[in-house]
Amino acid sequence: MKRDKKGILRWKKVGVRIQDHLIVPTFPTGLTRESFDGHLREYLSNIGCKKFSGEKPLWEVHLVKYPSSNVPCTVIFKCSHALGDGYSFISVFFKCCKRADKSSTPLTFPRLSLVKTQQPYDGNRVIGLGKKLLGLMRKCMNTSYVLMESLLRITILEDQPSAIRSKTSENMKIELFRPFNIHSVTLSLERVKQVKTKLGAVMQLTLINSMTICVMLNMRIYKGFTNIEDIREDAWGNHSSLLFIPLPTSTNVEEVNPLDLISKAKDAMDRKKNSMVFYLIDSLLSTAMWTKGQKGIDDMMYSSFKNATTLITSLIGPKEQMAFLDHPVSSFYYFVSGVPQSITFTSVSCMEQLKLVVTMEKSFIDSELFISCMDEAFENIFRAAFENYPGREGNEIKKKSN
Repeated sequence: MKRDKKGILRWKKVGVRIQDHLIVPTFPTGLTRESFDGHLREYLSNIGCKKFSGEKPLWEVHLVKYPSSNVPCTVIFKCSHALGDGYSFISVFFKCCKRADKSSTPLTFPRLSLVKTQQPYDGNRVIGLGKKLLGLMRKCMNTSYVLMESLLRITILEDQPSAIRSKTSENMKIELFRPFNIHSVTLSLERVKQVKTKLGAVMQLTLINSMTICVMLNMRIYKGFTNIEDIREDAWGNHSSLLFIPLPTSTNVEEVNPLDLISKAKDAMDRKKNSMVFYLIDSLLSTAMWTKGQKGIDDMMYSSFKNATTLITSLIGPKEQMAFLDHPVSSFYYFVSGVPQSITFTSVSCMEQLKLVVTMEKSFIDSELFISCMDEAFENIFRAAFENYPGREGNEIKKKSN
């Protein structure tokens, strides 16, 4: 970016030299595939901590030509959030892919629509009008409450240090790009759907001390796509908003029922979704941009992330296996780096699997222990959802997850 005559930062048009953006790393030779897994995770952490150069466009492609335990090679796309949000980047990636089994057939996606279906007429106009007025009053009350909570969270309300949140400091903004470990967990999408159908929600975190989650939301308001060719070209850019969700807690860990925590969290999420705060927060960001320029919106977003314990965002992938440049894609995922949080979560569904990726601050969170706790926590939730959950069963799991 370059300042214009009025001192406002503007994008500067430059030429692109592909060789400046394609990077092929060199790893030690003679290692096992399992050893290459560790080198790959370390490499991801290193490039995630490294800031972009201001002398070239803010994107890179890294080709790791070494086999891991599951794949013969890995391609990494690194893009600055200044260019667009995750929806934009993943849409471009999908456009570059074809179906592995039928290259002439486009990829298809689960049906997802943000357009509410019309409810059938119940024949009673008075009752229908009363319900609408009551619903509008509830939405207005929810909007006022959530807006005040969001303003406090963006400005002064901050989570306390915990086992997954390191102590904040005045210099944290300088240390945004802190070294981190990255791990992924693959869950059966069918099992996740079973729990979601039974409970109406699935929580990615349970049995954690008091904390707030910053949930990133896609604000593109139009009917969802089921075909890769239906992705609109104007979907590019940053069209996301954020929502703060406090996780419920329990004073007695020994008697915790995970279903109670999930139900409480779902109720809180439903109240926030039944409001107009998304559009108001978007207006706040626009106002910050208009009054203080890029620095204003940067400070506002930074404060939002800094005051919450963790970040969660998710994307939906195709139902079929993809092929990139005629090479079958065994799996893919994404993560966000450069945020002032000790732990973040991203998830993507693809080929009937849910890939959950966790980035954890090095030298602060025991990544292996945390991942094992996540695996056991999901099993705990699944068992509780489909069996009679005894109060004291699995206490060791609960203690370790806590």
